[in-house]
Amino acid sequence: MNILELCLSPALGGLELYMYRSAKHLSETDPVTGVICEDGQLKAFFEREGLAFSTEKTFFHAFPVFTAKRLASLIDVREIDVIHTHWGKDLPLAALSKWFSKRKPRLVYTRQMKMTRSKDDFYHNFLYGQMDLMLCITDTLAAEAKQFLNNEYVAKIKRLYYGVDTPSHLLTHEERQGLRQDWGVKKDDFLIGLFGRIEESKRQHLLIDVIAKAKEAQQDMRALIVGHAMNGSYLENLKSRVTETGLKEEIIFKGFVARPQDWMQACDCVVLASFEETFGLVLIEAMQVGVPVVGTNRGGVPEIIDHEETGFLFESDDGDGLYKCLRSLKMDEDLRQKLAKAGQLKARHFFATEDHFKRLRACLKG
Repeated sequence: MNILELCLSPALGGLELYMYRSAKHLSETDPVTGVICEDGQLKAFFEREGLAFSTEKTFFHAFPVFTAKRLASLIDVREIDVIHTHWGKDLPLAALSKWFSKRKPRLVYTRQMKMTRSKDDFYHNFLYGQMDLMLCITDTLAAEAKQFLNNEYVAKIKRLYYGVDTPSHLLTHEERQGLRQDWGVKKDDFLIGLFGRIEESKRQHLLIDVIAKAKEAQQDMRALIVGHAMNGSYLENLKSRVTETGLKEEIIFKGFVARPQDWMQACDCVVLASFEETFGLVLIEAMQVGVPVVGTNRGGVPEIIDHEETGFLFESDDGDGLYKCLRSLKMDEDLRQKLAKAGQLKARHFFATEDHFKRLRACLKG
């Protein structure tokens, strides 16, 4: 099976990294060609791994005819059997490329973002008519797709959860304590980790407010906020908030880190405070390494966390609810261990990388 992995997004987030991981894993058994953005950040990843790829400019056009004809030629020359596309804005290119191609390869679309309106019109019916299979990363997204697409495409929609790598090395107690000491965190401090891009939608400010509330209640908590700042002014506002509330000793800011799961293991719990996430990959990464998790009760997160069984859920923007979850974890070490163990078992059962790519390969093959 010859596979074409398509993603012209210039960014480097979960969607783009999943495309790269798909190309890398699938290439272990099948010939894979990547088509990526000429000026995008994925290029370095493909070059580092020695993966075959070609580049195109990113186009925002309803019918990118000329690019589609070039891609169709590549499909025919390389005898591509299946196009696997990821970014919603690439679907017109993928659909037209299949239409122009003599081979008429299968078109499989991994849907990772919400669908919020009806797609039952001539244009979208052409696009989804070319699609052979839509893989939604949660049941919630699959239900949305079935609601908003023409009924004739419902049978083409399937849920396939992400797979998350289990780290080859879990930190020892001494290694975890060493990291905490580097950050000035004491052995008995309750440390909460928040990992992700630093932007308002991720609600880092909500966690800061909760730490302030905890300090007032003499429930000492500290927070490790890790991630790249998408908006410099938001990060500066967060730091000003920390200064104004006297939390310089309680809040630790770190930028992007290469091995976030190592840092998670030095935390007593990991929080996803976003208003809504379609999936919540960071939660599974924490669960994989045996760290209890707390997340918002929206989007795909409730499919990851079973409340009070594999973690805690709280309502979006409910600082009091988040505080109660964190206080419960802080006060009860046995509860932390129970949730961590159950979460780790669920993560390894439902979200294992090897199982995911085995299922993906079967879906692409048809």
